[in-house]
Amino acid sequence: MNKKLFGSFGALVMTGALVLSGCGNNAASPAAAVEQSPKALLKESVTSAMGATSYSMDSNFTINELTVTVPPTSMDTTSVNQVVSMLKGAEFNVKTVYQGDPMQTEMNLEVKLKGDMEMTIKLPMVMTKEKMYIKVPNIALLPLPENIVGKFIEFDLQELAAEQGAEFNDAMLDPKNSQKLSADLSAAVLDSFDEGTYFKKVAAGDAGLPEGVTAEDVVRFEVTNDNVKDAITTLVNVALPKVIETLDTPEYREMLGLTEQDLQDAKSELSTTDNEQMSQDLDELKNYLTVNTFQLDTALNKDKFPVHQKMTVDVNFQDPESETSGKVSLTGSSTYSKVNEAQTFEVGIPTDTITLDELENMNY
Repeated sequence: MNKKLFGSFGALVMTGALVLSGCGNNAASPAAAVEQSPKALLKESVTSAMGATSYSMDSNFTINELTVTVPPTSMDTTSVNQVVSMLKGAEFNVKTVYQGDPMQTEMNLEVKLKGDMEMTIKLPMVMTKEKMYIKVPNIALLPLPENIVGKFIEFDLQELAAEQGAEFNDAMLDPKNSQKLSADLSAAVLDSFDEGTYFKKVAAGDAGLPEGVTAEDVVRFEVTNDNVKDAITTLVNVALPKVIETLDTPEYREMLGLTEQDLQDAKSELSTTDNEQMSQDLDELKNYLTVNTFQLDTALNKDKFPVHQKMTVDVNFQDPESETSGKVSLTGSSTYSKVNEAQTFEVGIPTDTITLDELENMNY
């Protein structure tokens, strides 16, 4: 039953991620003249994604609570406890700066692990239209030669594609293409979920917005313990077929390196889903998974730009067959600033670099 349990939970998370995909990377649009429904507000936000030329974004993902209880006689007890100790309280922070012309993206990833193996890992990354740079981190558990720690590994994207026997597809890296794809996918998913069941407006004062964030509207997508079965069913039977249909165009197939057969196979797999068996499995889900909270909030300013997004998940799980139970509570958020303004890059284009070939030829 573990596969059913975690597969269903994964589908639940995917539902929320798809609903909000494309609500970032947006450009400001004129405020609506009339009262708009929650779904209409999100659709306007998705549409505005097409015009973004630059932005800064601060993202955070924190595992607030994590408990897993396994039988004392289980051989996995020690390893499970070690993993739980390390991940409980773990933080993943990403600061992103993006501009479209000339294309340049800078990401500073910071991972903070807790427990007996407490450590902080920082990993700056830079991407241009033709190259990607990743800084070699200084990690105690992964001793590397001092002469490469702190340098940036330079990846030539055209050369990488050639080595893999593929043609370099710069359309995949074009921000305008990715924004359009994100907007089209989000529209497909939004149309799949019933507005009255899953969407509602929340007063800005009740949304727990961070200091400095001002919002005129807050839209919440919410799945509860009562409608989790319907949410997963809608995802599988309605949303995913619409997503595949959206991707099945020459433009997107070429962009993503997909073939008509790839998408046809995906359609066939969904069409052969045993809905009766899935319904039975989801009926049993209430015995294994309790959804205490599953919310995705999008805060929009007066121009209907989504200045802040927050995900809150709190679930309990249990599997009588393996006598395993536990709880997962996590939050994630993204806050946007300096949209369509000049950006400041902390790293810039790295000059202290080493190529992938040079790294592979080193003896260490």
